[in-house]
Amino acid sequence: MRSLQSRLSIGLTLGILILSLAQWVAVSFTIRHVAEDFVASRLQHDAEDLLAALQFTSDNISTEKSRINSVYSIPFSGHYFRIQSGPLILRSRSLWDEDLATSLLPPGKVNEYHTIGPQQQPLLVWQSGYTKQGKQITISVAEEVAHIEEDTNEFMLGYSIITLIATIAFIMTQLTILRRSLKPLELVREEITLLTKGETRSLSETVPSEIRPLVREFNQLLSVMSQRLKRSRNATGNLAHALKTPLALLVRLVERDELAATPQLQQELQQTINRIQQLMERELKRAQLAGKASCAGKFNFREELPPLIDALQRIYQEKNITINMTLANDIQYSADREDLLELLGNLLDNACKWATAHVSLSISNDHGLVVTIEDDGPGCSEQAMQQLTQRGTRIDENIEKSVDGHGLGLAIAHDIVTAYDGTLRFRRSAMGGLTVEATLT
Repeated sequence: MRSLQSRLSIGLTLGILILSLAQWVAVSFTIRHVAEDFVASRLQHDAEDLLAALQFTSDNISTEKSRINSVYSIPFSGHYFRIQSGPLILRSRSLWDEDLATSLLPPGKVNEYHTIGPQQQPLLVWQSGYTKQGKQITISVAEEVAHIEEDTNEFMLGYSIITLIATIAFIMTQLTILRRSLKPLELVREEITLLTKGETRSLSETVPSEIRPLVREFNQLLSVMSQRLKRSRNATGNLAHALKTPLALLVRLVERDELAATPQLQQELQQTINRIQQLMERELKRAQLAGKASCAGKFNFREELPPLIDALQRIYQEKNITINMTLANDIQYSADREDLLELLGNLLDNACKWATAHVSLSISNDHGLVVTIEDDGPGCSEQAMQQLTQRGTRIDENIEKSVDGHGLGLAIAHDIVTAYDGTLRFRRSAMGGLTVEATLT
């Protein structure tokens, strides 16, 4: 869907353009109509003067020259008349040898039209039917309107320029007002961005009254979800804490001599206890992963990774593990600090467990955050790679070298990557071991 600002801008611009065009057409029509009405009024007066000056003889018609405007005597002056009564016709001297295309009209009938006269002159013709001395007469009076067209076109050109400038100025003014009116929405969007980065806890309610209810509902929803998340984490933590003592008691009971005589029962009990511990770890981690966007901030890789790598090298000091780190320039990513430390810690710890001597860590921010970890360990088969993220699955059962663990490290890493809408991939490493690639969007 097109943005609200774009839709309003397009609609407003089209509305102003249509309105400007409509008023331009109206003004053009009005100016021409007024000018032609003025000419037609003058022609009507001339026709009435001709009627008053008209004289009849036994076989002809004539006018008193003293009562006729001299302009009708100048050849091709642009002012013409034609009088017809039956077969008798009287034309103005200005027509010279030309004639006007007219028609006979009954008394009281008036007609007005445009035509082309002598020397291709555009004419406005006004004609009417009269009765004088018992005879029907049609008087047609014409005037050249080329000068009217020129004056009108010159006026409309200037008016068009003024209208265009005014329309552009009006559109720009309205678009500026629109942008300023929608500025609070942009501020809300920026606050939402800050909210996802963990730099604010709620949206400001200093917004226009039309969107204030929406902002208030959003803040209320944030508050409710935060409270629910807090209660869920507290409840999960309390449950895990409450189960520690019974689990410790069960562990001691399993190790008692009475159960040594029944190794199968002892083994089943130990597996059940391990399963309960795995479930506790899983639920605690799920509670920590909930709501990851609400507390996200910029993760400083150059400050956070060296201590983590140093700690892992001390843990696996008997193997003398070397961890090589490669970071992209100006790398940044907004995420919960604990989530990324947990993800990187689990992946690096898994690599160190199986590595012979070398582990490689590479982090880039090409189309998201890409974490690539390789080791020079024994690796695993393609079939085993498909099971690596399943909880409780340990691929060391098929390898002579046994490594301690519950099989939760990669599964927890997979949960973290999934929480950030990312992917976790496995493949054979060029170093001989396993390559894990985590992509976070």
